[in-house]
Amino acid sequence: MSSHRPFAIGLTALALVTGAAAPLSAQSAPAPRCHLLCAPSLTLMPGVVRTHLLRGPLVRNTSTGVESRLPGTTNMQVIVALASRTAVPRLSLVASAQWLPNAAEGRNPFTLYTASELGTHVRANAPTLVAGGSLSLLTPASTAGWFDAAFNVGDLFSQAATPDDKSAYTHKLDLDLVTHLHVFAALPKHEYLHRVSLYGILDYVATGLPSPGDEVPLGRVFVTGARPMALVAGLTFPLTPAPQ
Repeated sequence: MSSHRPFAIGLTALALVTGAAAPLSAQSAPAPRCHLLCAPSLTLMPGVVRTHLLRGPLVRNTSTGVESRLPGTTNMQVIVALASRTAVPRLSLVASAQWLPNAAEGRNPFTLYTASELGTHVRANAPTLVAGGSLSLLTPASTAGWFDAAFNVGDLFSQAATPDDKSAYTHKLDLDLVTHLHVFAALPKHEYLHRVSLYGILDYVATGLPSPGDEVPLGRVFVTGARPMALVAGLTFPLTPAPQ
């Protein structure tokens, strides 16, 4: 099957990316200290994911011997992210679910080259899950309220992608750099749009993807390893009330 994502940017994008995920960055203005975990926030993050951001992997057709480079893909992605600040400064716990509502069958742009295509039906828009931690690098308070940035490390639970995977879904290490641009920051704080932001997630799936020599699916061998760098961008819409 062809190439893809995951955000999964995912993370994706987990962290909800700034919002990826991708919210995953612990957000906004200073809030009261928590004993262990603060009240969680829920965010809807519609956006677009672009895979093979740098360049796609080189693959060889085992029947013809012809080598070609897998192209990048662009798909709509919807992320629902849950984030909770912890008592540790700048550290949040994050989780997200994401899916590609318009991804075509035979191409899974979120998890890259799934092995589930071997002899089975593939749903390219099957959801994926991410859970992990988010370390705030820049807070809105340090940028006059205009943007923030965070680094997320998560466990991506998504479709199998290597020949020896023994289950339809496998765990993968997902790394994200997430940023939010608070384009409506100048609006009064009581207005809902004040909390809406633009997000961007640079997503890298570090494990669980094809390596040189892997045949995925049958008839296609990877000459170079999967290049799992993706970019996710979109809008964040908070679903929970603003912190008091």
